This record gives sequence, C-alpha cells and structure tokens, in this order.
Amino acid sequence: MRARMSQLRIKILDLYVLREVAIPVALSLGVITLALIVARLLKLVDLVVNQGVALTSVLALLGYLLPSLLALSLPMAMLLGTLLGIGRLSSDCEIVAARACGVSLTRLAVPVVILAALVYPLDLLMTMKVAPSSNVRLREQIVDLVRTRATAGLPEKVFNRNFNGMVIYFDHATQSGSSLVDVLISDNRNPSSKSIIYAKKGVLIPREHELAVTLRLGDGWIFGGDRDSHHVARFDTYDINIIPSTGLPINEATPIELSMAALGAEIAKARNTGKPDLLAEIELAHRWTIPIAIFPFALLGMTLGLTPVRGGHSERYAFALTMFFSYYVLMRMGEALAEAHVLDTYVAASIPDILFTILAVAPFINSRIERGEGAERLGDRIRRWAGLIIPRLKGALG
Repeated sequence: MRARMSQLRIKILDLYVLREVAIPVALSLGVITLALIVARLLKLVDLVVNQGVALTSVLALLGYLLPSLLALSLPMAMLLGTLLGIGRLSSDCEIVAARACGVSLTRLAVPVVILAALVYPLDLLMTMKVAPSSNVRLREQIVDLVRTRATAGLPEKVFNRNFNGMVIYFDHATQSGSSLVDVLISDNRNPSSKSIIYAKKGVLIPREHELAVTLRLGDGWIFGGDRDSHHVARFDTYDINIIPSTGLPINEATPIELSMAALGAEIAKARNTGKPDLLAEIELAHRWTIPIAIFPFALLGMTLGLTPVRGGHSERYAFALTMFFSYYVLMRMGEALAEAHVLDTYVAASIPDILFTILAVAPFINSRIERGEGAERLGDRIRRWAGLIIPRLKGALG
C-alpha cells in the first residue's frame, strides 16, 4: 500500500514539475518569436508606409516567415522556460521539499526530459517540412508583391528608380495602371553605352512566375551612344526587360526552400559533378542538428535553474542569452570548418550539440548535481562568460 502511495506521489510530482516548466516554455516561445519578428518589423513597416503594400499582404509575408522563426525559437524557449520554471521551484524551496521527501534531482529531471521529447518532434516537423514549404510561398509572395508594385504601383510624374540600372518617368497612366503615356527612360544598364528613350505610350507586362517585367514601348525614339559616337533611332515597337530592384535573393530557389528529397538530390548531383554544394549540405545538416539542441538546452535550463542567483530574473535572462550566443558562435564556427573542408559537414554542424550535451550531462555524472557542485560551478562559469559577452552585445546593438 505504501509502495503504491509512493508511486502515486511521484506521478503527481512529475505532472506538477511538467506543468511548472511547460507554462514558462510556452510563454518563452511567444516572447522569443516576437523578438525575432521585431528584428524584421522595420522592413515590414517600410513595405506598408513607403512602398504602398497592403497590410494583408504584409501579414501573409509574416505568416510564411513564422515557421522558420519557430524552428529556431523552440530550442531557445526550451532553455529559457526550463530555467525560469525550475528557478521558480528552487526559489520557493519546493525543490528542497522534494529532496527532503527522498526525490533526487536526477529524478526531477525526468519530466523535463519528457517535455523535451514532446517538443522535439514539433521542431523536427517545422525544420524539415513546414519551414521549407513556407519559404517557397514566402519567395512567391515577395515576387508577386514586387511585380505588382512594378506594374501598378508606379507614381505619375516621378522619376522611379526602383529598377536595376534604369530610371523611368511617365506623364500619366490609364485607369488600369498598366498603360503609360509619354514615357521617358534613362537606361544605364551598360555604363559604356548609355541611352535615353522616349515613347508616346508604353505597356507594362508582368511575366508569370518571374520577377522580370516587360515594358513594351510604342512610337518613340532612342538617343544613345558613347564618348566617340552617338546615334538616334526611331521605333514603332520596342521591348525592354526590366527587373525591379530588391535586396532579396528571390530570383531562384535557395537550399532553405528545398524539401528533404530535393535537397538530397541537389547534394548528390553536385557531388557527382565533383563540386559539392556546401550551402545545401550545411542546410541539410542543420535540419537534423538544430532540433537536437532541445535536449541539452532542457538539462542546462534545469541545472541553471538550481543555481542561486543574485540578480533575480535578470540574471537568469543573462544566463539564457549567454547560452544562445555561445550556441550561435559554435554553429557559425562549424559552418566555417565545413566550408574550409576541415571537417565533414555533419560533424561540423554537430559541434554545438556535442559540446552543449557534455556541458549539460556533466553535472549529473557522479551525482555532483545532488551535492550542488555542478550547478554552482556551471553558474559561476556562465556568470564569467556573461560578464564578457553581454557588454559586447550591448555595444554591437548600439
């Protein structure tokens, strides 16, 4: 009977710890995702205010961007949420009460690992399935927006410079917005042979599934030449292929948009030609390794949550920020080693996970965490790292 009651207490305690950690993880997920969105918010606001893009279109862009942000924020939320949840239990002496009842800290880590195991498939789904397809839709939406702005959003009696190497001016447009009247173009795409084009009329023709737009001019003149010669030519119909200016790589699919099968085929094709596509290989490796970070982050969050803090929640946030920055630096270092052909792509991409797993598991070995040694030592080390990293981050952010 006593054994059954003991098992029941353990199960109740598991559910209690799971709930106390899951709620901060969910809140942290929202906060971190919002922070990642804010970093891109200025560009989205610029689309609405300066480019005249509809708010619904911007919200659609944000929706397509969200899966990629969630794939990154889920591991970070696991670390921050576990740190805050276990930290709350520790500061309220509930961890001490559980240990007094004979429950070890290693046993208390079981519900944390279970939560990580529940979150891991979600992050894996985001990374491998949802994010690539959403990135494809994101690029298509951007292409549509740029094409729409090029064909219907050009203001009258204004020198429009939103085209690569060209400046377009027209007196007015028809009601549909695609037919232009009295068009003047400065064509500087070839610096050695610049030209001025005048046409009485013009029609903007967008291309399906392409960023380029065809400007079909009618009844006009071309004035051009170089330093040594000049020429004048009259035309009845003249087509110009123009590309709206954009700083986004949206002309062709990138590795982040490819499905797992397409990415594997692209890698195999590049290897067969003797020129490995390192960007595609790194992307494929990251799709496997980044979700794995959830498990060491969960254990690190528990260990750091047990660490006595002097600055309250602000110090816990500094712990999490230091871990995020360290993981990012290690990830970029692995990418550099892979690009330099020093390490295999998967080995290089696994460097952050391997080091963080060692750091997370070490306090649980030889029961050091039970004596409080592991948590205190790890906390002291991270305080020193934070003292070096946080001021530099503040300086970099201005």
